Amino acid sequence: MHSLRTKITIFTVIAIMVSVVSVGIISVLAAKRAQDQSAEQTMRLLCDNRAYSIETYLRSVEESVDMLSHLAQDSMDTGVLKANGAENLAGSGAGLTAPLRTRAQQEALDRYLREYLSDIELVFQTEANYTRGVAAFYCRLSPQLSQEETGFLYSRINLEAFEKIPPTVLADYAPDDDAHVAWYYRPYERGKASWLDPYDNENLGIRMQSYVTPLYCSGTFLGVLGMDISYDTLVYQLRDLHVFETGYAYLLDGSGDVIYHPWLEYGTKLAERDSTLAEELAQMRGYQKSDSLLRYELDGVQKYMCFTTLRNGMLLVVCAPAFEINEPWLRMSEHILFATYAILIVFVAVVIILMKRVTQPLRSLTSAAKSLSEGNYNVELECSRKDEVGVLTRAFQQLVEHLKAYITDLNSLAYQDAMTGVKNKGAFALFCSRENDLIAAGEMPELGLVMLDCNDLKRINDLYGHEKGDAYLRNACLLICECFPHSPVFRMGGDEFAVVLQGASYAEREELLRRFDAAAAQKKAAAGEPWEHVSIAKGFAVYDPALDCGVEDVLRRADELMYAHKRECKAAARGGNIL
Repeated sequence: MHSLRTKITIFTVIAIMVSVVSVGIISVLAAKRAQDQSAEQTMRLLCDNRAYSIETYLRSVEESVDMLSHLAQDSMDTGVLKANGAENLAGSGAGLTAPLRTRAQQEALDRYLREYLSDIELVFQTEANYTRGVAAFYCRLSPQLSQEETGFLYSRINLEAFEKIPPTVLADYAPDDDAHVAWYYRPYERGKASWLDPYDNENLGIRMQSYVTPLYCSGTFLGVLGMDISYDTLVYQLRDLHVFETGYAYLLDGSGDVIYHPWLEYGTKLAERDSTLAEELAQMRGYQKSDSLLRYELDGVQKYMCFTTLRNGMLLVVCAPAFEINEPWLRMSEHILFATYAILIVFVAVVIILMKRVTQPLRSLTSAAKSLSEGNYNVELECSRKDEVGVLTRAFQQLVEHLKAYITDLNSLAYQDAMTGVKNKGAFALFCSRENDLIAAGEMPELGLVMLDCNDLKRINDLYGHEKGDAYLRNACLLICECFPHSPVFRMGGDEFAVVLQGASYAEREELLRRFDAAAAQKKAAAGEPWEHVSIAKGFAVYDPALDCGVEDVLRRADELMYAHKRECKAAARGGNIL
């Protein structure tokens, strides 16, 4: 098995097999991802479009009721109410018992309410006629205002036009009887306009949803005003929605109970049918819409769904069976795998035939030599062969390792400060170049620069000699490295140093700078020879995309702050010898 031709043939065949199989697998996974994205976009688009249609309809009802509510409250004559004892309602709630008034007061109040209701009734009827899908509209006054003038109720259920019918007698039902009086008591309890959950209205004999707003005048609760929309009008917009072959849309209330479903009954608790669906429903609460498709199981069928929360609090869900979503991908995968096997067979046959005629034993060495000539010294060669190519490969690998070591030593000498052992200004220039490339590519790095200048170096050199000055610089560098243990330190030249804060050091920058100031003050005040004292001026700046085009701008701002600090140190030192 030492034949070069045999080795290359086997290696090439294996490489082709791995490559083709890898491409096949990657293609299948890419097809799966593309299919998932397409399905997600399709279902999300269907959900958003239908939600927009329903939201537009619900918004039209809300706008009508809100407009009429403002009109009704603005039309209320506060003076008449006060003159006839209506101010006594303040804080008395939605009870059914009217406060004590004189007969004259009550008659005057009833006359006013009769005229008031007559005025807003016509406007309300006109607005309801132009609001699509309204089954009934009403204005119900609080029984505490009047037992005679209760309000009005119009319905067009099973009718061509609205007809006035007697309002519901509130005294006949308990406040918690939602089937009859939820439209009155729930808005009062909430204190604001809101949608009620769909319910079976036994007064009108249909399933509906109501949007009702409480009426107030000077803080006094006067009654409610609202519109009812038919359940059929609401769900009509979902019955024709089809997703893939058998997918569909349905509505849930805030508790996950069915409001509308093509084949589940109204009120069905979906969370009780399957545990996986219960988990998804729990995640859906509190979110406006799903960011991606959610997978769940219902009655043994795997499904995908997306949802959005409507303005009336209901969840619009669009779902489709997983097998329908995956069917195009499965068909495509079969084609890809068939093509992969065919290509693999053809290539292996071609390689075997060609390798009988031609061998290229030096291909790997040629490639390595080319990489080396381009400056890439990270070349790894197989050295286990026992033929001539193996001997040459091992010799070549040793040459590369020696060359890498030599280049490493040169780089170390080129970018390291000889006296202090930290990085030099050339290394800082390389750092700036890398960071500027990232900034140019659109990345916003978290970067802080500390500029440091050793005070009184010239004085120490003049008084004690350059040897002591060098000792002073090494002491200063040691202090800087101890205070910033995880950050690169650069000697920028002479008595200036720069520290780069990134990552964890950037996050802890305030604490590190505080620690440095404390350590520098302690070192400055410590007893000893003058060159053992350290006095350092400091400037710190962080990268700000609004101010800086590159690292050099950050360095400039830090340098300015450092020199300002240096001037402060000199001013503080006047009148005494800081050494």
